[in-house]
Parts: sequence; C-alpha cells; structure tokens
Amino acid sequence: MKILVVGAGPAGLMFSYRMKKLKPDWDIKVIEKNDINEVTGWGVVLPGRAPHHPANPLSHLDDFDQLSAQYLEEFKLVHCGQSNMKSTGLPVCAVERRALLGSLQKHCKRLDIEIEYSSPAISEPELNRDNYDLVVLSNGINHKSTYFRQELKPEIEYGKNKYIWYGTSKTFDSLNLIFKHHPKGIFVAHAYKYSNDMSTFAVECSEQTYLNAELDKLSDEESAFFIAQVFEEELEGHTLQGQNGLKWRNFMTLSHQKSYDQNLVLLGDALQSGHFSIGHGTTMAVLSSHMLVKALSEYTDIPSALKSFDAKVIPLMSLFRDHANTSRLWFESIEDNINLSTTELVESFDTRRNALPPLPKALGQNLMEALK
Repeated sequence: MKILVVGAGPAGLMFSYRMKKLKPDWDIKVIEKNDINEVTGWGVVLPGRAPHHPANPLSHLDDFDQLSAQYLEEFKLVHCGQSNMKSTGLPVCAVERRALLGSLQKHCKRLDIEIEYSSPAISEPELNRDNYDLVVLSNGINHKSTYFRQELKPEIEYGKNKYIWYGTSKTFDSLNLIFKHHPKGIFVAHAYKYSNDMSTFAVECSEQTYLNAELDKLSDEESAFFIAQVFEEELEGHTLQGQNGLKWRNFMTLSHQKSYDQNLVLLGDALQSGHFSIGHGTTMAVLSSHMLVKALSEYTDIPSALKSFDAKVIPLMSLFRDHANTSRLWFESIEDNINLSTTELVESFDTRRNALPPLPKALGQNLMEALK
C-alpha cells in the first residue's frame, strides 16, 4: 500500500504513526507546506491523564511524561469581579502544540516514515502521476482552498465574533473564562497554562467592540498591548505574545457531508473544524485518525475501508459541529447574558449545549471501537 499524507499536524502524524506501526510494510509519506520550525499556536487541551485515558493523544506516545503537560482539575469563571470555581470532572490535559508535534515527528521517523517539510503545493495530476493508493488530506483549514476535487469542496461558515490567540508567561493554574466589561465593549478571555511557564490566552469580542477599540487600525504589537491592558488585573503585569500566523479573524467552521472521494480522504480540521470554546478540536482530529486506521486495517480494499470510515465518522463530526456551533453562538450573544449574576451566567454557560446528545459519550464509543 502506497499512502501520501498531506499535512503534518496532529491528525496526519498520528494516522501515519499508528498505521505504519500496524502495517510496517506499507509505504507512507508525509508532506507539509511549512518549515519544520514553523508551528502555529500555543497550547491545546486534551481529555484525561496520559497514559491512562485513551482519548488523550499523549497516551499513544512513549515520551508523554517529557512534554511538560499540565493537568487542570478546576474551571474558573470570572464576571464583574466575582469568580466561580468548580471541578472539571475529568482532568483536562494542556500541552504545548509544538511539543506535541515534535513528539509525533520523532515517533514517525522512528518507523522510517518520510516527512517532507517546505513542500510546494501539489496538484491532483501529481497525485495521480505518483500512483498513490490512498491520499490522506489532513491539511487543516488550508483545505478551504486546497481541496483537489469539487466533491471535497468544504461548506464554510464564519462566526460573528473576532478572536485572536495569544501566549503569556502568566501561568493560569485552572481553566479560566474571563468576562471583562470595558468602555469599548465586552471582551472574553479563555486562559490556561500548557507548560510550566506559559499559558494560552485566547480573546474574543464582537465585531462592534473590535471596531470601537479601533483594533483594526492597530499594529500587532499595539493590539497585544491594548488587550493586556484590558486584562491587566488577571495578567498581573505579564505581557501577551503574538505569532506571525495568528491575527484577529472571524472563526471559520469548515464542514463536509462526505469524508472521501475515490482514493482521497479527509482528516482533522480538513474534515471538520469546531469552535475553540468546547476544547475538542485536537481530540476530534486525532480520533478521526484512529478511526481511519481501524477501517484500513479491517478491510482489504480501499473503497470498502473508506465507505466504512465515512459511515462512522460523519455522524460523529456532525455532532461535534453542532456542539461547537451552539457554543460559538452563545459567546456571540453574550451581551444578552452579561447582566446576569455570576451564578446565573455560570448556569447559562453550563447548560448551553444541553439540548444536544452528549458529545463525550459519542466520542468514547467511537474511540473504543477504533482502538479494539
């Protein structure tokens, strides 16, 4: 079997590693448009403790204890100067995205999987020329424009809020959700530590608040300084750090009704992206890779494997999309709830997705089936 994986993110690398481990005689190659040192993002959140929780990607890596992962067991909501603390229930694992990718790269190379970085864009004729039996598209939201075939063109919906993803040396020892009233409007921060000395600090606000603050006219440095002033009390003098690939933008939800066409199949954000406020993006990306490995190991022919994969992954990703969109819409209408008491706001936040079938149950069922 000759497989090409387009995109060296968590989904593509986890698929390559686990597939090669099961089928060592298969020829698997990964190509990535970015340089090996070009990693976008700060920390990501994952479920449970490694190596005990199978939904945590770190549980499948033998160096999980060397990645400085942080385990958070409390959730803190801050509103009008008051805070509400509660247990997360299941511990939440936060890890640096660069560290996660670095570990996956090492695991792939250990199995002699070729990873070609700084790879130029590839066309469908080139895919056909090289006679790949299977092409796995795990190129993230780049799939918006690089989808090869019309049948794999994604459905795209943009959220109303503006958001940006910062890092900071202020360590937040719990999952923090901070609602901040400001003369220019309402700002919301999602913050948590992902290493011993760094935290993710994602901020969102309405389009009107963004324009009122004239953030569209500020440089990246000026914008980071302004937001640090908005959250001065919580940051305690620590600055916010930006990255070249992370600018103010509207969240893009990318969806599909079908996960494959002929010998091309989608994984991760290229298949389904979901708003960061539910914290399942990386988990769902890696779960889809486990499900594809399972399908390819069960069937001897590609069409049957992809048909089986599609029948299971699309309902799960649709549920993920519904949960993520419901959460996104709650944050986009925060002005309707901002005058609630802190207790009432916590209740509204906690119940915002209650009308939907539970996502963790569906995730767990599909994971157990994939890892049998």
